[in-house]
Amino acid sequence: MNKLNNIELKILDKLSLKYPSIKQHIPLLRVLNREITGVGMYVNFYYVDPLNIPFLEICNTSISTNEDLHLDTLQYGLAHEVDITDCKINFIEFVTYGENWDGSFINYKWSDNIDL
Repeated sequence: MNKLNNIELKILDKLSLKYPSIKQHIPLLRVLNREITGVGMYVNFYYVDPLNIPFLEICNTSISTNEDLHLDTLQYGLAHEVDITDCKINFIEFVTYGENWDGSFINYKWSDNIDL
């Protein structure tokens, strides 16, 4: 029953600017696990109240803020996307541009190219 970290919350909050109903989902989400793949990470979610999930205006797609996270430990940064399956926020996938990564977000900053 892990709560979302600041980066996960920030991504969903930014996406809620284009898809406002995401805001209603955020308090219901918990992290099931964080799977580090070596060149990325999956943050898998579950809902604390699966019988009362609010309407989500998008379904069966992946969305992103189209900005990278820049980390001191990565030369090229980190991309991300949010998977929406059955109109529920399923996971966030973080991926490097071919570099090994340990899943740490120490000393990060956002790129400036937001294009929701």
